[in-house]
Amino acid sequence: MARIALIVFGIIVLLVGGLVAAASFIPAETYKAEIEKAVEQQTGRQLRIEGDVGITFLPAIGVEAESVRFANAEWGSKPDMVSMDAMQVSLKILPLLSGNVELDRFVLVRPEIHLEMNRQGTPNWQFKPAQEAAEAPASPSSSTGGDETPSEGGAALNDIRLGEIAVENGIASYKDARSGASYEITEINTVLNLPSLDRQMVFDGSAVWNGDTIELDLTADRPRALIAGGETPFTLSLATPKITSGFEGTVTQADTPKLAGTMNVDIPSVRALAAWAGSPLPAGDGFGPFTIKGTVSATPEVFDFSNAALNFDEMEGKGALNVNLKGQRPKLTGKLDLETINTNVYMAGGASASGGQAPASGTSGGNAGGGSAASSSASGWSDEPIDMSGLKAVDADLALSAQKILVQNITIGESMLGVKLSGGILTADLSKLALYEGAGEAMVTLNGAQATPSLTATFDISNIAAYPLLRDAAGFERLEGTGAMNVFIDTRGKSQKQMISAMSGNGSVKFANGAIKGINVAQLLRNVLSGALSGWNAGGTQDTDFSELGGTFTIQNGILSNQDFQLLSPLARVNGAGTVNLPQQTLSYRVEPKLAATLEGQGGDESAKGIEVPIIIEGPWANPKFRPDLKAILSDPEGAVNTIKDLKDGGGKKLLEGLIGKPADGGDSGGTSEKKPNVEDAIKGLFGR
Repeated sequence: MARIALIVFGIIVLLVGGLVAAASFIPAETYKAEIEKAVEQQTGRQLRIEGDVGITFLPAIGVEAESVRFANAEWGSKPDMVSMDAMQVSLKILPLLSGNVELDRFVLVRPEIHLEMNRQGTPNWQFKPAQEAAEAPASPSSSTGGDETPSEGGAALNDIRLGEIAVENGIASYKDARSGASYEITEINTVLNLPSLDRQMVFDGSAVWNGDTIELDLTADRPRALIAGGETPFTLSLATPKITSGFEGTVTQADTPKLAGTMNVDIPSVRALAAWAGSPLPAGDGFGPFTIKGTVSATPEVFDFSNAALNFDEMEGKGALNVNLKGQRPKLTGKLDLETINTNVYMAGGASASGGQAPASGTSGGNAGGGSAASSSASGWSDEPIDMSGLKAVDADLALSAQKILVQNITIGESMLGVKLSGGILTADLSKLALYEGAGEAMVTLNGAQATPSLTATFDISNIAAYPLLRDAAGFERLEGTGAMNVFIDTRGKSQKQMISAMSGNGSVKFANGAIKGINVAQLLRNVLSGALSGWNAGGTQDTDFSELGGTFTIQNGILSNQDFQLLSPLARVNGAGTVNLPQQTLSYRVEPKLAATLEGQGGDESAKGIEVPIIIEGPWANPKFRPDLKAILSDPEGAVNTIKDLKDGGGKKLLEGLIGKPADGGDSGGTSEKKPNVEDAIKGLFGR
């Protein structure tokens, strides 16, 4: 046995010596020529090694080549598909005898890889010989008759050990002639450490994309299981100025790779990320910060978050979220509980993102103007473009609950809604709606898919507080009360002003147990009969309480028309009809206040007899003009006297005297008879003459 061992050892020494000698005597140009010829035969492309070539056989098979170039397809935009300053490969020989692969060194120095697709959809990494082999019919001898079994020949792979595996300062690019897409990654530096298939694999890499450095680190604890299509503990960390993300869990390398574990994503600006990735969003205030963390199950195209906590454009929520990347746009589905939904951030040129914060301009009785309506009237509706095209960035089908929803300056309270977003059209079905102390339901549709955005909305609300609603919706601060509203509006336009001008719709409103703030109907009648007046202070500084107020309306091209306005209070009845020009923020109304000798209010007789003086209200709604309808008064003077006579218990006289500023005499005194009113005197008194 000793003699046999010596013979075997001698043979090995001779073989090793022969390899070393061969490596010394074979010219390097021979290696280059043979390598270049072999590559061209396999790919149909020319390989050029323009620099030196070095080959070693012991203690490892090693190849080092400088200035290597691999030709591009004939139609390629660059002459070389792959080029590099140097390639260094070193594979240990002895471990191969035991079925182990130990790659001692594999380094690419300054590689440039250019991938592209032509207009016919052919990639430059498709090689002619491979294509011809795929198209050639299989020979009969190669057929297995459909009963193929995997080959069991060859040595089993026991282990892989990688030494220095690196890319130094590489460049990779991709172009698609069909879509015009073009991408390039520069300064690629990677290091892979794999001591064994049964030990942790570590990968560290960095690159520059669109001016930002991307850093990627990952680990896999059981590489052998991963290669076999099994599962291994896995971590990943991604860091760029535009996005940071971390994952800890498991990865399964099956037909479709799958992640399962916990994940967090932090994006300072979705808008900046989209622009950086080559898909810029339209200008606007929305699509800002986004963070999400939770339990995730993911494939390359579908991310399924459960127990998720997210924050998007300062809107916080919890729930479950599915992100599907298969379609033309990402699609979000899920159920989320949110603190606030702020639609204003997606409507460039709309109201302030704060929403619902219009300041009151005065107290309930003293201000002369219309509160925030005054500033609105002074400046008019905004001409700044409203851009809803950001709604086309994603599709969504979400069940949401929110404590607050902001739409322009309107603040909606606790609500439940279903949100569907498809192709830039957002539909919000509010099955539960809390609006200014009231409750009801609503449907809102925002269409950002068209060149001209549109909005459609229906509201059916009861027990609503009039003052804060009208303040926030129209800047009107003159009405208090609890009411019900049934409203439909439809409009389109590229700015707030265009939308108001194009508005159409209809509805009804009814308020109870409230007040017209800063207007006293009796004093208004008295003042207006002395001459035309301007401003809401024409009605004095007191309020007019009412038990009922309401009517129906229609809107056409921004003009609101109401023909059945009615106000009931204990001592007054007011009927009215007219129009409100929303684009111009003006109104034209004819009201018929009637001072009645009755204390009946809500549910009282609408036709109660009293003193009726029609009034014309015209001008900007922040500062309208009031004047008596003289023609209507003078056309029936006897009717006015008969009305006074018909009032019971002297109420007519007292009301008339109060109206024209004369003190009541306290009733009958000393048996003297009361002087009957004279028509001419009464009318003159009404006008202060």
